[in-house]
Amino acid sequence: MDLKSLIANAESLPSYPLSEWLPERQGSIDISIHKDGSWWHEGSKFERPKLVQLFAKLLARRDGRYWLVTPAEQLAIEVQDLPFVIVSADLEDGTWVLTSNCGDVVALTETQQLRVDLHSDGAIPQVHIRDGLWANLSRQAYFDMAMTVAVAQQDDRQVGMLQSANTQFVFGLLN
Repeated sequence: MDLKSLIANAESLPSYPLSEWLPERQGSIDISIHKDGSWWHEGSKFERPKLVQLFAKLLARRDGRYWLVTPAEQLAIEVQDLPFVIVSADLEDGTWVLTSNCGDVVALTETQQLRVDLHSDGAIPQVHIRDGLWANLSRQAYFDMAMTVAVAQQDDRQVGMLQSANTQFVFGLLN
């Protein structure tokens, strides 16, 4: 399969066994993922969403760094904050279903899928996408979810609790 075919079919490509690919050849490439989830190469923004989807499927976090991994090599890239951004949040039959800017779909069903730093003012919850890769919430997704939080007391503080799939998630501090 050539690159053009891979890009055209990026949405339907399977997940790759990145944990099994441990290539000896390593390097780096001038690719960066900005805080807004946009991908850049040598100072130019990727304009083809399907190419971003393809590369996102090759993204791994190893030894505190982000890598694009293939069976033949792994190339270090720069990530300014987190590699993904949740662009939509839909409440479906009591479960929050979240979609990333790269097309990943996550149903919030387990407590470890959502984290928030309660020691940081204005901290925005983060969502686990896969294999140690996390996403920030877009402003729209955050507000869609925040509209449903309930107030709870925790350690003499008021926190917002999000309900999804019969699971409670700490969503943030309330002032």
